[in-house]
Amino acid sequence: MEHQASLIPDITIALAVALAGGWLATRVGLPSIVGSLLAGVVISPFTPGYVGDVDSLLAVADIGIVLLLFGIGVQFSLRDLLQTGPFVAGAAVAQVAAIVGAAALAGMALGWTTEQSLYYGAAAAISSGAVLVKILEWRGDVTSRFGRIAVAWSVTQDICAVLLIVLLAAIAEGSGSAPAVAGAVGLAALKAGAFIAAVLAIGFVIVPRVLNRVAQERSRELFFLAIAVLAIATALASDYAGLSLALGAFLAGIVVSESDLSHRVLGDLLPARDVFAVLFFTSIGMLLDPAIIGEEWAAVVVISVLVVVLKPAVSWALLRVRELPDTSLLTAASLASAGEFSFVLGRSGFDRGHLSLDSFTALLAATAVSVLLVQALTRGAHAWVGRTAAAIVPLSPESLPRPARLGRRAVVCGYGRAGRIVARTLASRFEVLVVEEDRRRAAQARADGFDVIEASPTHPSSIRRMSLHDARQLIITLNDAFATRLVTERARAMNPHLDISGVAVAETEAMKLRRSGITTTVMAEDEVAFELARHGLHRFGVSSREALAIVQHLRERGVP
Repeated sequence: MEHQASLIPDITIALAVALAGGWLATRVGLPSIVGSLLAGVVISPFTPGYVGDVDSLLAVADIGIVLLLFGIGVQFSLRDLLQTGPFVAGAAVAQVAAIVGAAALAGMALGWTTEQSLYYGAAAAISSGAVLVKILEWRGDVTSRFGRIAVAWSVTQDICAVLLIVLLAAIAEGSGSAPAVAGAVGLAALKAGAFIAAVLAIGFVIVPRVLNRVAQERSRELFFLAIAVLAIATALASDYAGLSLALGAFLAGIVVSESDLSHRVLGDLLPARDVFAVLFFTSIGMLLDPAIIGEEWAAVVVISVLVVVLKPAVSWALLRVRELPDTSLLTAASLASAGEFSFVLGRSGFDRGHLSLDSFTALLAATAVSVLLVQALTRGAHAWVGRTAAAIVPLSPESLPRPARLGRRAVVCGYGRAGRIVARTLASRFEVLVVEEDRRRAAQARADGFDVIEASPTHPSSIRRMSLHDARQLIITLNDAFATRLVTERARAMNPHLDISGVAVAETEAMKLRRSGITTTVMAEDEVAFELARHGLHRFGVSSREALAIVQHLRERGVP
């Protein structure tokens, strides 16, 4: 009872301080994870004031690791990886290998142990999915081209991180001769492969049936208990097999992600996951000794450079093989942080005795530094890309080609479903030029009889080729908020009087588009509502003409 009595105040105070720290962090534009880390520092033995029980909170934090990794697995999207293609997955794996190799070289120069170098490199190579998604959501770039690439890249890194936890433990345990290391790695790989195959084979057959059966009872408590048992039991099975809690929890999440009930699982899990994850990050912050950070400043600097400088540089270089400069730069900047998996990797090395407390503290400090800097890097990348729009100089009158039919040209960016409808509707009376970077869609547009620029509409050369000086209208149908803003800014620089229209999903996107210089913004959600309202009026006996007039009046008046 004494242990319970001491644990409850520790948890209460840790959550309260984390709440205050998270609120302050979000107020200054930082991720809430920073507040949780600072909360740990506040109640640590290394700062004055209340001191929490580190061992007790670390024990509770293990549940946070399990739920955190389980939640990542549930949100794992094979569809995102397939949509971005195998190139992104391969490039992400190459980036992880490059950073781990760079850390090994740095370790040789600085006298680090092999275990230190490998754990430092692995932690630096993995980006924070939580921080990445928060930044993309805050800027409204989740659906952008670079946003989708960054998310797929991060998912691939997560898979690499789970495997690295297993492999690094095997390498450290087999340290010594090369045959011993190779044997340990081979055994760990076989063991992990067998465990993964068993969990997936059993899980895909049994888990959906069990969850569906429990869901039929219409009891939220039973459903949540089923989720908890699944996540913790699989994590324990992985730990007993000599692997890691992280691997088991992640696999359990992947099994659930393929179920029709995955959305419900995630919805019921999120509150508990967030609470325990806060305790996990707070317990990590309690291990940060400022005195050790001062002694290990060289390691902190080197790891920070690996995360914030080298990792984005490698990512950018790999992306430039296939992507445009803007997309490559913005994606690379978004990945310039370490995060939850870095903490898990460091904790794994510390618990197994492969990292000393000093080495672990240096790794944690560098990870925290990267989380603090990534937002500034992202802002800088967006500012750099934005300046290229202002740098586009309008063509001189002498260099302009003679317009064929002045004022009767429309340029349509994107030939998806919306673009096809717009282009085919306008083509009956006006001249239409289509700009599409997807080869199949561009071929379809040519087959439909349109002139086509097969290139990214955001690229400055594409903007020039559109001949916007004699266009009546530019219509942007891209399903990418950032690309729409970029096209708008660059087109406005070429023709200040051009009528530009585009699509926005949310009001925040519409506001950014208006600031970018767009003339008309179509709110997708509003148009769906107007059409449903028109259909509803018609079903109640209102004539088609009157229903259309009512809806048009609502459009003109604006949505309340």
